[in-house]
Amino acid sequence: MRNVVLLLIGIILLFLVSSLMLQAIYGQSYGFLQGEDRWVPDGSGGWTRHGHPTAPEPDVPSVEVPLAVRYIPIFLPALLLILFMFTPLRKHVETRSPEPEADSPETTNENNTPAT
Repeated sequence: MRNVVLLLIGIILLFLVSSLMLQAIYGQSYGFLQGEDRWVPDGSGGWTRHGHPTAPEPDVPSVEVPLAVRYIPIFLPALLLILFMFTPLRKHVETRSPEPEADSPETTNENNTPAT
């Protein structure tokens, strides 16, 4: 169970760290946690209204974020999950079933009868 929780924490951290890094690189053009109503890049350095944004149009020119870069926060956690689910590393995540306890040698003899 502990390993599954660590895997989940790793997936969440990969998503958050990569998203925050892209937000730091591309600024408002990336739009991490901005919601549906916001200003989106129009591809020529300007901004297009998407929904009903309450904030005014940004003063900085927009940057077009490549499509492949937009999906990095999704692909990195997916790769970690694939790594631990479909490779030999899977044994670190699987929960082991308890093994049945064998009778102790003090209580039984060779014929499986109680010792006297």
